[in-house]
Amino acid sequence: MRKMLPLLAATALFVPVSFVHAQQPPQKPLDIYFIDTEGGQATLFVSPSGQSMLVDTGFPGNQGAATPAEANAPGITRDADRITAVLKQANVSVLDYVVITHYHADHAGNAPELASRIPIRHFVDHGPYTVELQPNRSGAFTSYQPVREKAHIIVPKPGDKIAIAGLDVRVVSAAGDVLNEPMAGAPGAGMPNPLCRDAKLKEQDATPENFESIGLVIRYGNFRLLDLGDLTWNQEHALACPNNLIGTFTVFHTTRHGDPHSGAPQLMHAIHARVALMNNGERKGGSPEYWQTVHQSPGLEDFWQLHRSAAGGAEHNSPEQFLANLNETDHGHNIKMSVRADGSFIMTNERTGFTKEYPARSGAR
Repeated sequence: MRKMLPLLAATALFVPVSFVHAQQPPQKPLDIYFIDTEGGQATLFVSPSGQSMLVDTGFPGNQGAATPAEANAPGITRDADRITAVLKQANVSVLDYVVITHYHADHAGNAPELASRIPIRHFVDHGPYTVELQPNRSGAFTSYQPVREKAHIIVPKPGDKIAIAGLDVRVVSAAGDVLNEPMAGAPGAGMPNPLCRDAKLKEQDATPENFESIGLVIRYGNFRLLDLGDLTWNQEHALACPNNLIGTFTVFHTTRHGDPHSGAPQLMHAIHARVALMNNGERKGGSPEYWQTVHQSPGLEDFWQLHRSAAGGAEHNSPEQFLANLNETDHGHNIKMSVRADGSFIMTNERTGFTKEYPARSGAR
């Protein structure tokens, strides 16, 4: 005779599927904070696993201030203080990675100050030198050197990955080189780009450190973000022509703060970004020409800016709800993005509390 299972045991074998799913905690989002550094860059990524990556460190002291008196005020650590406040808000007590895209003061300026405030496990940079040796251009690198000599340094090449659990972070430019083959697994990578046919190149400008910029692609599930630091127009062209090597994106973090020495249309139109975000200052970047190119990119839904651009006027600035900072007296506000693995995300303007939900798209990139 077959034995009957005890009632309790038999019941335990038939737990409803819906109950099992209900017990699973919701997956944490990828949180991204675009910090106001008055036209520099400092972008914090906090992965669902809790690992963190800060891309650039903003100006040292109070550079980029509204007046020379403010810029030279003793004891000022404006951008470092803003970054520290966001780290606290995000519950980050250790930075796993600090990426220094290049050695200009608006990107590398606070590396020493942050290293004195918070443990940093790894620095990522383009190498042990700067290509701008003039005393008025090399100060940020000179102050970073003593930190670099004691730190754990990663010097990546295009195609390398930065190891963050749950994210796919790939380097697409570094030390003057860019990716030269289609990115594996990237939607749209390798497709011919018809905009290359009539594309024009530009002469290299007088700030060659921009040419060294580390460019990153950050992917979380169906979400992809492109951040190329201050990469130049011709290097953007190389990533997009004759074929688009990096594919399509959900979010484009604009190159070089919206300066017209970058912003090649053949790249911006090919990546087909859903949302763009500009890390400009009121009087730095945010050129009308660059703004117009982004605004006309196919598929763009919204264009967020860290500052209203004085040069842009009424016609070349986004609506006020998409502007984190309106002027040089009411500033320091950030923009936060919380991303789900299905590609949906929420963006929040800290200044006003305005939020916008971007649902997942079918066939999301």
